[in-house]
Amino acid sequence: MRTSPQDWAASTVVPGPGAGTLARFGPVVLLVGSTDPDVVRPYLDHAATVAANGGQGRQLVRGYAMLLSTAADDSPGFAALAAHDTGLAVFVDGDVTVTVDDQVVRGADSLAWAERLVPWPVEHVSVALPGATVPDAASPYRLGDGVVPAGSLLVVDPASAGPTTPSVPLPDESLVSRISEVEELQATEAHPPPAPQGDEASPPPSIQVVPPAVPAPGRPVPPPYEPEHVDFQSVLLDDLDDDEFEPLPIVEDPSQVGPARAQVEVAGVYCKNRHFNDPRQLFCAVCGINMVQQTPVLVNGQRPPLGVVVLDDGSVFQLDGPYLLGRDPDNDERVRSGGFRGLPVIDTSHQVSRVHARLELRGWDVVLVDNHSTNGTFVHVPRTVDWVRMPPGGELVLVQGTRVRIGHRTLAFNTHAGASGA
Repeated sequence: MRTSPQDWAASTVVPGPGAGTLARFGPVVLLVGSTDPDVVRPYLDHAATVAANGGQGRQLVRGYAMLLSTAADDSPGFAALAAHDTGLAVFVDGDVTVTVDDQVVRGADSLAWAERLVPWPVEHVSVALPGATVPDAASPYRLGDGVVPAGSLLVVDPASAGPTTPSVPLPDESLVSRISEVEELQATEAHPPPAPQGDEASPPPSIQVVPPAVPAPGRPVPPPYEPEHVDFQSVLLDDLDDDEFEPLPIVEDPSQVGPARAQVEVAGVYCKNRHFNDPRQLFCAVCGINMVQQTPVLVNGQRPPLGVVVLDDGSVFQLDGPYLLGRDPDNDERVRSGGFRGLPVIDTSHQVSRVHARLELRGWDVVLVDNHSTNGTFVHVPRTVDWVRMPPGGELVLVQGTRVRIGHRTLAFNTHAGASGA
């Protein structure tokens, strides 16, 4: 019987056979309907990130919803579980079945994904891919932490747990190799070599696979950052903590908001409905009308916002001006002078620099620039396989769905602009 997040974190997972991948990162449990490392990697990455930030169900749900919303390919079907203060958070996508006591949650029953918050206490918890059989509690196999092939799982109390180390055979040599690679990279990150100084500093390789970040066993993890402004509606969030945050004050005098963002003029074109657009777009970003059926006339006009960035905790920032990203950007002179806005990125891994990176608006493009950060800025561009590390001081023009990793935190770039003709 589990009656709290602490009870859930102490539970043990029993793997069952099947053609999927099972991961346990502390309080986060994930079952994905694929054994392809390239397909599974984004889901493992987010599960490990949530675990590193305390294993909160709120962050789990928001992050996977953002992942599915921006993904270029269909999901292989997966289920993820994590504890919230008031119950067990369940996220299911595709043909996967989660059973929590008398509640059955199937992703196939939803047009998008399914999520639930099952209040404590929770006793029976099982997950199964299509055709897989839920294992018996008497099974000799146990998964403490790690990644193994499996098609189902059963969560049992520690009292009924056998061995606490993964004892499920790993027939997939590529998956075994991937796990070994991740462990080696994590060990390197835990004890990084001292940074070279002066002219002797040599740039790191420009491409590097990002391993899932897992907190060291027994290390206390501070509570995750919870912003006071969110823009994500879901069953889980509607049921939680409505009185947790005080309402923001109503500002009657616009001058109280701070200095107005200076209007920037750029060359663009108007659609037939007089909406100002990037001249490279085939469709109007506001009304969606086809821009090809009219003769483009290039004129100067005030640039509209170029999209938003969405953090893994649901925070949304409109791109109507440049931002500095980092642990403490607000104390930077560029923010104090009003040239940039600060976008704080709070991360318990201590891998985020004071000013880690910046987002600049150049013409109609949003450009990510690494600020020669100590631990690097990583990006994942849609329809590519791996995360890549930007060179120190490197730049990247963001496209719709690009994800950025700073420390153990991720953000996504979204824009409503139509398909580019460039």
